[in-house]
Amino acid sequence: LILLSKRRNSAAGAKLAMNSFSLAVLLVLLLASVASGQNQYQGGRKRRKKFGINGIIQEGEQEITAKDLHEAGILTANDVRPEDQEELAKTRTQIVAADGNAGAESDDTRKPSMVKLPGRDQMLMLPDRESVLKFDFIRDFAKPEDVETQLEQRQAAWWGRLFVEDFPFSMQYLRGHFGKAPKMGPYTLLLAEPVIMCNTILFDAALDNVAKVKELKDQGQDVLLVARRGNCTFGEKSILAEEVGAAGIIFVNDEDGVSHPAAPDVREFDSDFVPSMVTRHEGEYLVSYLQKTGGQTQGRLVPVACVEQPKNIKTDKFCLPVSQEERDFEDGLHYGGVVKVKPGNGAGEEIEVDFLSAHFGHPIPKDDDLVFNLFEGDGCEALGEAANVAKNVIIKRGGCSFHEKTLFLTQAGVENIVIVNNEAFPDRPGVLDKWSAYNITSGIVMVGSQDGKAMWEAAKSSEDGTVSLSFAADNSVRDDMYHKLALLVRKAVGEEGGFPFKKKRRKELMAELKKEMEGAGVSKGLWDAFAVAAEKGGVKV
Repeated sequence: LILLSKRRNSAAGAKLAMNSFSLAVLLVLLLASVASGQNQYQGGRKRRKKFGINGIIQEGEQEITAKDLHEAGILTANDVRPEDQEELAKTRTQIVAADGNAGAESDDTRKPSMVKLPGRDQMLMLPDRESVLKFDFIRDFAKPEDVETQLEQRQAAWWGRLFVEDFPFSMQYLRGHFGKAPKMGPYTLLLAEPVIMCNTILFDAALDNVAKVKELKDQGQDVLLVARRGNCTFGEKSILAEEVGAAGIIFVNDEDGVSHPAAPDVREFDSDFVPSMVTRHEGEYLVSYLQKTGGQTQGRLVPVACVEQPKNIKTDKFCLPVSQEERDFEDGLHYGGVVKVKPGNGAGEEIEVDFLSAHFGHPIPKDDDLVFNLFEGDGCEALGEAANVAKNVIIKRGGCSFHEKTLFLTQAGVENIVIVNNEAFPDRPGVLDKWSAYNITSGIVMVGSQDGKAMWEAAKSSEDGTVSLSFAADNSVRDDMYHKLALLVRKAVGEEGGFPFKKKRRKELMAELKKEMEGAGVSKGLWDAFAVAAEKGGVKV
């Protein structure tokens, strides 16, 4: 003020006065915002930090004590020592809504989801009821014919596997602390818009594709929204999802690991709403696939339990789906199919060959004629985004790991990759650690050496050096059968997985395998592979 009084007539003084005035206005607005924000409705972690969900909070140096919780009616007979229960029984609970309007006094012993602390301008949020999850471990799987016990075990299961249509692997999910167990059957997975499913300015749940949810529901489809965690609470997003007709939400975690979604701000749902969560890496992989393919696909949530030594079912696995129907579903997934091969100029004979999907990567598009180019190098060096690489390529195995080869091609903009094996039969390319391949979003399949040679020659014979491929999933292309036959051909006689020394035992082995293949109804390509293996073993079946 002294400075302004001395320089009030100067241009510098006027400029300083204007700057000082602007700062004063900003300071007043800031103080007003802080003052009005004491009761502001906030979402997600900001709210949990402010209101102390699931724990005691502090405001300045004034700590909320157990006495405060007692007076607010948050502590009930289930929360205190037996000697205090008689005194607590006399306490009346006053539930206060989120807008601060007090409800009528009640003898309801449930914990309120939001309460106003006596004598303070402060709201506290705590769980209003216990988790629906019991975390009980079952001693054994139910017998295949005991459907009633299987259904009970499904309801009790607190984790499981998410199977996405055509995905080359399943994802682990954890059930929410609220809601119901998933149904037995497929869901329609729909990417939420926005993916965060929250207004980042107002911190309340938001969904722009409500019409799509209602359209799918009207068609008789049960919709699971796929939404990222953050900004708003699980409860806010779940309430909105249920209101618009979704059957549940798959939350994508925003940090490493996975947890059970909790909703202290939700009492309960009247419907069979299904909340669950997947890891950040797997969830973002699913999000990127949905963004690439129109935002919608099919999937199943399959509850799983682990039994150390199962007696009621024959298995060598430790963790399995708890229902026989879903065990049959999982056993029926073989991650293979048939591809139709046509030369790029339309000349030449069309052929069909078997393929197997990799253990990683996005699903390769089905039922579309995709134009593939030959990649002459081994793909074992970084190509960069500026490299002139075709959208879809056929490349030979070798020179480096599957991870390096497919990563470099993905980084160069390749969307679909066919790897030609250096052995007679196709295999499922894999990586050492699944998490290391979450940045590889190309579709990846493998064909056997002879089939790959036929593809290569078809492309070479065409005018433009391309070949048209159309992929179709087919469960008669069994990856487990191809694996058995590949070991017989690859391994030396007498080696584990290979043919036994005695010719009689070899013949018995092939007869057993033939019977198994006949029962499974395998593809023509597998029968051709069987003939190759039988010839190596010197066996006529």
